[in-house]
Amino acid sequence: MSDPRLVGVQLGPAEVRVAVYARDGRLLDAGETAIGDQTAVAWERALREATPELPDSGICSVASTSGTLVVVDGTGEPVFPPQMYYDSAPEQARRLQALDVTDDSAGLDVALSATSPLAKLLGLREQHPSRFADAEWVLSPTTWLLYRLRYGRSTRWRNVETDWTNALKFGADITPSLPEWRTDLIEALDLSLDLFPTIRPPGTYIGVADGELADRTGFSGIKLYQGVTDGSASALATDCIEPGDFSITVGATSLVKYVSESITADDALYYHRHPLDGYLPGASFDSGAVFEWFCDRLFDCSPRRGLELARETPAGDEYEVFLQGRRSPFFDPELGTSVLGIAHDSDLTAEAVTGRFARGITTGIALAEHTYIRKIEDLFDTSIDTVRMMSEVTGRTDPPFEWWDDLRSSVWRRPVVEMQSRTTAGLLIPPALITSVYDDASEASDHLLGTERRIEPDPEVANLYGERRQSYFERWETVTDLSRDDGPVPRGP
Repeated sequence: MSDPRLVGVQLGPAEVRVAVYARDGRLLDAGETAIGDQTAVAWERALREATPELPDSGICSVASTSGTLVVVDGTGEPVFPPQMYYDSAPEQARRLQALDVTDDSAGLDVALSATSPLAKLLGLREQHPSRFADAEWVLSPTTWLLYRLRYGRSTRWRNVETDWTNALKFGADITPSLPEWRTDLIEALDLSLDLFPTIRPPGTYIGVADGELADRTGFSGIKLYQGVTDGSASALATDCIEPGDFSITVGATSLVKYVSESITADDALYYHRHPLDGYLPGASFDSGAVFEWFCDRLFDCSPRRGLELARETPAGDEYEVFLQGRRSPFFDPELGTSVLGIAHDSDLTAEAVTGRFARGITTGIALAEHTYIRKIEDLFDTSIDTVRMMSEVTGRTDPPFEWWDDLRSSVWRRPVVEMQSRTTAGLLIPPALITSVYDDASEASDHLLGTERRIEPDPEVANLYGERRQSYFERWETVTDLSRDDGPVPRGP
């Protein structure tokens, strides 16, 4: 077996990461650069600065944040600035949701949401009709960057394709063996189907990097393969390969993923096609970003110090915190974070109060994550005995950050296998299998992935949170109902 070099590129919302791996999984070189502005020029600049010395040949793929929209002309030049995954077009989304579209297959609600690429695409067409006439492709950042490396600036892009993980939020039906565009939806929006690239499996061969950007970054001569979303890359990096595998990736958000063989609908979950086989039911909600916001705006301390104060607070003394519901499971942008149990106590120092807040937030996040463990177990009639977890937090090996992961294990009452943060390796598994670098997914994960440590729950802490663990979601629903001006949301039995 030859020893091809594997090059993974992660175009994240805040930075670009590039890593070079050997076949045996050794990290040969890597670089990372912060992104300044969310523009194509800034992305290219960050790629140039982040890219280490690359081999003359190799295999390359890309992951990026799902839901971001890049509208380009025939040579790949952006017609508009990137419409980021967090940008919203609520008016257009309401019209989308009012369409008489009979297709009720998995993922349609994601494609019709206010942050979906389709809603933002309609907004651009309405606000800038003359510029919109120049649009020839609507792409994810993953697809845009791969073809930017493939073609020169003056070369017309031909036969553009995209992977089925990124296609979901653009309106793809992921239920056929080869996902396809929902033509009735696209026609109802009076959009040309020609704007949408052909959908292919992740890892499908694109071509050899041969454009100006490839020359400037050192990618020239490297073979390019279809990529994945960042969430799918995280799932692969946490070894979510086979049916029954479950993981949580923690950072600014908590990203829950499970590997299933079929689709069982639930309002709190959305489904991706697994990059290899089957489906990835999952959810994502704000978590670490909430903690950082409180530390910065209310506690006037660093997240590290906030975690130190949380760790010093005795278990059970924290305030009770229920997270905002802007994303899963309630999808209500008006729902803020709620804190209960605050009592005027003059014996508490300012730091002790901060500690109670901080431990309440970290515990509330762990309890919210646990609701998805229960949901997956109930929905798929399965048992999740161990949780694979990957942290994308800077300083994750510092004791205060490790303490939060220890707390999670105890709140979840399950052992946690902490995976190495190798998203740039996980995204390479599909092309590495297609090119026969490895015989199967198990061999690929054995070589490319790794574990940091195994965490066992603390029985005393686990028992302390037993009642709250069982009732958290129901209380969360009650709190959200009380916070709504229009009263409780009707729910099924």
